[in-house]
Amino acid sequence: MIRFISQIGRHYHRMLSTDPKYSKMWIGLREPFDTATYPEIVPMQLTTLLRIARRFWLLILIPTVLAGGLSLWFDLRQPPRYVATARLLITYPINGAEDTVENWQMTEYVLDDLPQVLSSATFAAKVAPLLAERNLSLTRTEIQQGLRITLLHRSVDLHGEASSPAAAQALVEAAITVLQQTGLDFWGRPNLQLNVVVLDAVSDPQPTFSLRSALFDAALRAMLGLVAGFGLAVAAATLRLTKEEPLWKSATM
Repeated sequence: MIRFISQIGRHYHRMLSTDPKYSKMWIGLREPFDTATYPEIVPMQLTTLLRIARRFWLLILIPTVLAGGLSLWFDLRQPPRYVATARLLITYPINGAEDTVENWQMTEYVLDDLPQVLSSATFAAKVAPLLAERNLSLTRTEIQQGLRITLLHRSVDLHGEASSPAAAQALVEAAITVLQQTGLDFWGRPNLQLNVVVLDAVSDPQPTFSLRSALFDAALRAMLGLVAGFGLAVAAATLRLTKEEPLWKSATM
């Protein structure tokens, strides 16, 4: 691969240095050149960019405002969502009188698989009846998308997101119940019970929307729009050619 890339580099080096079509461009790239000798090659300086921005300011402004405004408008129109969190400590059950290294290794394996288990349709099917007992109807897809975890060693932050505070809190509590009662069923061990200790109870649901984060996202997208708008301005300046003047001079006069 390295030999292939070097061969391509040598090929283009010979083409730029020997082909009359590219010889002037190659001279301008490898050493300082005189614009009087090569009038078609005029370097783009900062003053040139400022002239382009001053002349095509509207073309730069429109993508910037559109990107930032649409981003903020879209975020403000999103339906409200709420998230509740509980901190758990999950370990594999001790098989026998003494704890062993194998138990801790099995705990690591269980925690590695836990994100996939929580997002599965099988887990959602076991959570749905518990929610129905509280007169809360969430589809399996909503349950799968609403549950997520954050791992730190053997502690687990279990997050439940839903369209209402009551649904978010109930979703986390139902998931904890399923893990405590039938947690190891998903690993084909129905005769064992997963040790799930609630370190921090389910917190009060909080809205996921934040005006600060929405403004920050809008500012980032506005910056991308600014870059895109400046690119359009440079392209527009390039197209404004005249027969009497070089490329960038004609674009910025």
